[in-house]
Amino acid sequence: MKRFLLVFLMMLFSAYLIAATEIVFWHTLPRDPDKSSIDAIVKEFEKENPDIKVKVVVVPAGETDATKLITAVAAGTGPDLVYLDRFTIPQRAAQNVLEPMEDYLKELGVDVENLKKDFYDFAIRECTFNGKMWALPFDTDVRVLFYNPDLLAKAGYKEPPKTIYELIDVAEKLTVEGKRGRYETVGFIPWYAQGWPYTWIFAFEGKVFDEKTGKFVFATDPGVIESYKWQKEWADRFGYEALNAFASMQIGDLNVFTAGKLAMLVDGNWTLSGLRLFAPPDFKYGIAGIPTKSGKNVTWCGGWSLAIPRGAKHPKEAARLALFIATKGQVRYAVDTLHIPTYKPAVEEFLKKDPDQKVFVDLLQNAKIRPPVPVGALLWDKLVEARDYVLTGKKTVEEALMDAQKEVQEAYDEIMKEVESRE
Repeated sequence: MKRFLLVFLMMLFSAYLIAATEIVFWHTLPRDPDKSSIDAIVKEFEKENPDIKVKVVVVPAGETDATKLITAVAAGTGPDLVYLDRFTIPQRAAQNVLEPMEDYLKELGVDVENLKKDFYDFAIRECTFNGKMWALPFDTDVRVLFYNPDLLAKAGYKEPPKTIYELIDVAEKLTVEGKRGRYETVGFIPWYAQGWPYTWIFAFEGKVFDEKTGKFVFATDPGVIESYKWQKEWADRFGYEALNAFASMQIGDLNVFTAGKLAMLVDGNWTLSGLRLFAPPDFKYGIAGIPTKSGKNVTWCGGWSLAIPRGAKHPKEAARLALFIATKGQVRYAVDTLHIPTYKPAVEEFLKKDPDQKVFVDLLQNAKIRPPVPVGALLWDKLVEARDYVLTGKKTVEEALMDAQKEVQEAYDEIMKEVESRE
């Protein structure tokens, strides 16, 4: 009887394995705690959805390079679900690499418009292209001002600067030359760390793209132009090469900020964990919003998402997994990894685990994003290239921005023609 029961149970288990649909999920998180958290979330999903088995495949990370995915989709060997940089979703959608996530969620009976309200608006906008949502948001990040309160006190500031003008004043007082013509201390370096073009475009209230007309406008936008000219003036005043040489210094095991030589820098929330681990025990630092022309603090966000590649063998099941990971799973992931969630119901548990993250969360409500356009990577590269031309004196601000805009607009128009021809 026992033998018969054992055989019977084995047959049932085999039937279960045969009946379960296997879906393939690619992600780019090879290290813990990220990987182990994803593994635990997938196991929990399988427990709640016994008709689905998930094969997890870790692939090399490539934020803007999706060559492996594009090749696999073209060959019909792509995964059912993929973890993608949210910034690239419009580009992958325009390239016909993705399936519209919202279509499969609707098939599952999900009220997509209500679901969107559970996420921060900026994250949903990054997942949207041509009027449809192509992915579900996952974690996010923010850029802030890290500052050394002791150095600021020497410049006469009890609080960090809120305006660009105060920022200049601090830098003037704290940028001090030392031996051999090198700086002993520096107040601030606009292009250091996360001081990317977008950081200062947003700080000067610049506009990059007009969604109504489908035209890039950054070459003639007053805020963008002013942000580039301001950086050029800074480079001329303090020395572009001298500041870069200073920024690259290591003082023992410390960088210039943790060594108490740089008063302020713009960096991401991930810097907090590094400061906790590697800064000297007596090192003091503060966190604030990025100074702006108006004095109203600003930040901008990026992050990751879950998308269904075109030609997925089991897209409906993949949508179930994506929904689980992006909602219930994201609560666990935020607590396990201290990555900032985009799913609003996860925020409370996240802050219970690490209350110090509240300064980052508070900035999310009005966070800026890079324009969700299908040439986002090219746009990023050209804005950086234009900045470098300006700072090194190879082009004027107007020349650099106009050259960049012409190239980006041509690429955008070509892609949109292809998109329209498929509709």
